[in-house]
Amino acid sequence: MKQPVVDENSNAAFDIVYADAKGEKKAVSGLQVRLIRERRDYYWNWSDSEGWQSQFDQKDLQEGEESLDLQAGQTGKVSFPVEWGSYRLEVKGPDDVVSSVRFWAGYSWQDNSEGTGAARPDRVTMKLDKPSYKPGDTIKLHIAAPAAGKGYAMVESSEGPLWWQEIGVPAEGMDLSIPVDKAWNRHDLYLSTLVVRPGDKSRSATPKRAVGLLHLPLGDENRRLTLALEAPDKMRPNQPLTVKVKASVKEGEAPKQVNVLLSAVDSGVLNITDYATPDPWNAFFGQKRYGADIYDIYGQVIEGQGRVASLRFGGDGDELKRGGKPPVNHVTIVAQQAQPVVLNDQGEGTVTLPIGDFNGELRVMAQAWTADDFGSSEDKVVVAAPVIAELNTPRFLASGDTTRLALDLSNLTDKPQTLQVHLTASGLVTLSESQLPPVQLAPGARSTLFIPVSALAGFGDGQVNATISGLSLPGETFAPLQKQWRIGVRPAFPAQTVNSGAVLQPGESWQAPAAQSQGFAPQTLQGQLLLSGKPPLNLARYIRELKAYPYGCLEQTASGLFPSLYTSAAQLKALGISGDSDEKRRAAIDVGISRLLQMQLENGGFALWDKEGPEEYWLTAYAMDFLVRAGEQGYSVPVNAINKGNERLLRYLQEPGLMTVRYSDDAQASRFAAQAYAALVLARQQKAPLGALREIWSRHDQARSGLPLLQLGIALKTMGDAPRGDEAMKLAVATPRQDENRWLGDYGSPLRDDALKLALLEENRLLPEAQNTLLSTLSEEAYGQRWLSTQETNALFLAGRTLADLPGNWQAQTSLQAEPLAGDKAQTRNLDGDRLATLQVSNTGSQPLWLRLDSSGYPQSAPQPGGNVLGIERTIFDTQGQQKSLTSLRSGELVLVKLEVSAKRNVPDALVVDLLPAGLELENQNLANSSASLQENGDAVQNLLNQMQQADIQHIEFRDDRFVAAVAVNEGQPVTLVYLARAVTPGTYQVPQPQVESMYVPQWRATGAASGPLTVTP
Repeated sequence: MKQPVVDENSNAAFDIVYADAKGEKKAVSGLQVRLIRERRDYYWNWSDSEGWQSQFDQKDLQEGEESLDLQAGQTGKVSFPVEWGSYRLEVKGPDDVVSSVRFWAGYSWQDNSEGTGAARPDRVTMKLDKPSYKPGDTIKLHIAAPAAGKGYAMVESSEGPLWWQEIGVPAEGMDLSIPVDKAWNRHDLYLSTLVVRPGDKSRSATPKRAVGLLHLPLGDENRRLTLALEAPDKMRPNQPLTVKVKASVKEGEAPKQVNVLLSAVDSGVLNITDYATPDPWNAFFGQKRYGADIYDIYGQVIEGQGRVASLRFGGDGDELKRGGKPPVNHVTIVAQQAQPVVLNDQGEGTVTLPIGDFNGELRVMAQAWTADDFGSSEDKVVVAAPVIAELNTPRFLASGDTTRLALDLSNLTDKPQTLQVHLTASGLVTLSESQLPPVQLAPGARSTLFIPVSALAGFGDGQVNATISGLSLPGETFAPLQKQWRIGVRPAFPAQTVNSGAVLQPGESWQAPAAQSQGFAPQTLQGQLLLSGKPPLNLARYIRELKAYPYGCLEQTASGLFPSLYTSAAQLKALGISGDSDEKRRAAIDVGISRLLQMQLENGGFALWDKEGPEEYWLTAYAMDFLVRAGEQGYSVPVNAINKGNERLLRYLQEPGLMTVRYSDDAQASRFAAQAYAALVLARQQKAPLGALREIWSRHDQARSGLPLLQLGIALKTMGDAPRGDEAMKLAVATPRQDENRWLGDYGSPLRDDALKLALLEENRLLPEAQNTLLSTLSEEAYGQRWLSTQETNALFLAGRTLADLPGNWQAQTSLQAEPLAGDKAQTRNLDGDRLATLQVSNTGSQPLWLRLDSSGYPQSAPQPGGNVLGIERTIFDTQGQQKSLTSLRSGELVLVKLEVSAKRNVPDALVVDLLPAGLELENQNLANSSASLQENGDAVQNLLNQMQQADIQHIEFRDDRFVAAVAVNEGQPVTLVYLARAVTPGTYQVPQPQVESMYVPQWRATGAASGPLTVTP
C-alpha cells in the first residue's frame, strides 16, 4: 500500500477515533498523539564479499505531541506542521496499544515512476448522462478540463480505438454526443480524453496536459436475475438450514431453467478478507480492466513557472540533528455448499444445507443463471444454541506445561438456568478436577469457569470433553449438551536423531548402541532398521526427512517434491512409510508446482523465498530440472513458465556476466556450476546450443567439483559431441569437491555432489565401475552423518531410488521375531522404543550383511547449549528496553525478544528458529492491524531496531509456535533479530531454547541457553 502524501511545508491534518471491534466510537481520556520524523543517514560500506553497499543509520525524531480526550461518538482532529521527508503519526491509548500511520511530505524521486508526484498529469473530469447504455443509444458526455485547450476524445477497447474525435475544450467545459455502435457489444470499453493547454512564451509557460479516463457501461439490466432468499433469521446448531429461493427478471415472464448454487459460510472467516459474494452478472457485464498501457514522458519537460530548485543535504547535516514440527492445531470453519438445483417453472425452489455444531453468523450466498440471464443474492442467518459453551485455550501446549483454560457459558434464553458441568480429558492432557459446582445464569448472562489442565509427554492431541445438563424451557426437553475441544501438544524441546550402522560378516552379531534410545521420552521414540545384502542407501530415512522438513524456500520445496514424483503408495508402504494415496500424492505435486511458480521472476529465473527476492542462478536450474521432470511424468506445468525458464537458462549459457553472484568464495566456480546445470536441463529438452556448451567446456578449469563437469559432459554427449562429453565425464569422476567449507553458491557438499553424480550416471547408464565405487563411498558417508541438508537428502534419494531393486542375498536373525529374516533386496522394519532398546541382529547367512539403524524422538530434558561455527543468545526485555525475567509476566504484558546470532565463518544461509512457550503469542509487526508497535518506545528499543535493520534478512515468519528467520551471518559480525510477543493464557510453561543452523552445512549449528520457565499470572 502506498504511503499518504502531503504538501511540503504544510500542516498535516488527521482524524482520530477510538472504537471497539464493532466500529462503535468509545469515550477515552489521555490519548497520546506524537508526530515522529523518520531520519535516515546514509553511508557507503565496503566488504570483500559484496563490494560497496549503501547502508544507513535510522533515527526517530519527535517533532510534536498532543494529548486528546474523546467523548463517545466523537472524532478527534489534530494537525502538525511538516517540512520535507518521511513522517509517522502515532496514537497511544490508555492500554498502551499503539496505532500508527506513515506518510511523506513533499516531492520524492519515486513520484515520477509511481505516479504520485508533481509530474503526474492533471485530471479531465468526465460525466455521463445515464448509468448504462445499449447499442443504438447516444452518449451525452460532459468534459471539464483544468484549463482550456485542445485534444482528443476516444472510445477504446483492449484491441484499440473504436471511435475518436478532435475536441476544443473551453474553460467552462463542453458537452459531446457519442453514438453507441451496435458492433460495440463488449464490456472492456473506456472513454478517454487528452486536453493540452498551449504554451505561452511571454510568461515562460510550457504546455500542460490533462488526461481523463472513464468506464463506458453497456450492461443490460434486463438480463439481470433478481433473487429473493427466504431464510430464518435465527436457528439452532446441528439442524438443517432450509432456504427458499425465488428468481425474477426486471421485465417479462419468469425465467425458465434457472440454476441456483447456494452456500453458507462463517461470516467471521469471510470478513477477514472482506470477501464479496460473487456476482455472475457483474462478471459478464461489469467493468473490465483498462487494457492499454500509457507512457508519459512529460516529466522530462521543465515547467517554466515552477519554483527554483534548492539543494538538500543528507548525512550529518546540522539542520537534521534535532530531535522441528509445529503442534497440531484445530480450527473449525463452517463452509457448506449444496449441489446446484433447478428452480420450477415459477422460478421457485428450496435448498437445504446441513449445519453442524456452530454458533455464530452465517452468510448465505446464492448465484443463479440461465442460458441468458445471471444474478446473485445474499442473506444472514444467526446460529445460536439456547446455552453456548466455548472453551478458550492456548494455541498449543508443550509437555510439562500447566495452564488455566476458560470455559464460557452463555444463557441466550429468557429464563434463568441452573447448569451442571462435568468434565473429562483424554489424550495428552489431564484435569485436576472433573465435576464443577452448579452454575447459576440469569437470562442473557454469561459466566466463566477456570479449569486447570496439565500437558503430558508426547506429540499429538489432548481432548477436553464437557457434558452440560440442566437446560430447561417450557414445552421443550433437552438432552445434555456434549462438547469436545482438542488442544495440540508438542514436546518442549526439538526432536533429535541418532544414526548408526555396521557391516556384519557371516556369524557376526550386533547390538543397538545405548545412544539410540537413552535420553528420549519413551512415548516419542521411533526407530527404523534397514537390512541389505549390498551397500545401502536408506531411502526411507531420506523420504521421511524431506517430508517432515517444516520450512519451504525454493530449494526445500523442490527437494521435498522429488520423492513424490518418483514413488508410489505401494513403494512407500514397502519402505515402512505410511503415506497418502497416489491421488493425494499427485494433488500435492500440483500444489508444489504452483508454489514453485510463485517464486518465478518475470525474467524466467527464480528467487529463494518469493518473487520479490534476488535471482538464484543455480537454484533456477534446479527448479527448472524438477518442472521439466514433472512434465515428463505427466503433470501439468504451464508452457509459458517452462518457456520463460528455458529462455533464462539459455541466457546463462550465452551471457555468464549477467549472473551477479551475491555470496561466494569463488564467483567463477559459482557461475560455472550454474552454467553446467543449465546446460544439462536444456540438453534434456534438446535445447542446448552446442557452441555454447563447447565454450563452457573450454573453461572447465573453473570447476571446483566433479558435479558440474559431469552435468556438462552429459549435456555435450546428449547434444552430439561425444568426445568432449566422454572427456568431461572422466574428469568429473576423478574430481572431488574442493574444500567443503568454501561456499560456492551451488548449495552443495562432497556428499551431495557424489550422490548427484551417482544419480546422473545411473539415470543415463554411464560408467558402471564408477557407479559401484560411488555407491560404496556414499553408503558409508551417509549413515555416518547425523545431520543432512535437504540438498543432500534429496540427492541421496535420487541416487538410491533405482538401487533398491538391485539383487543382494542376505539372511539375519533379529530380536524382533523368532523366525529369521532373508531376502535378495533391502528390507526395512519400524520399531517402537521398547524394541529399539533391546535390538540385536546376527548374520546367519553366507554373505556380508549391511545394517542401518535410525532412531528419532524428543529429549526428556533441555539439550546442553553449545555450537559449531554458529552461536545464538536470547535476551528478554520489556517494552522500555530493560532486561526482563520470564518468571512473572501478567496476562497481556508485552516482551521484546532479542536474538543475537554470531558465526566463526561466513554463513549466508543461517536459519534461526525460536520456539515459543505456549503462554506467549507473537505480535506480527508486518500486519497492518497489529495491536502493538515496536516503534513506540525509547532509545534502547530503537537501538535494537536499528541493529536489526542492518541485518541481511532474506525471509521471516511469525508462526503460531515459533519465530523463524533466514539471515546471512558474516564472520565476526553478529546479527541482531528482534520480535515482540505477548503473554496470554495464565499458567506455567516450558521455554524451549533458540536454535540456528546453516541450511546447507547442517553441521554448523548452535543451541542457546535455557531461560525458563515462563509464568503468566492473570
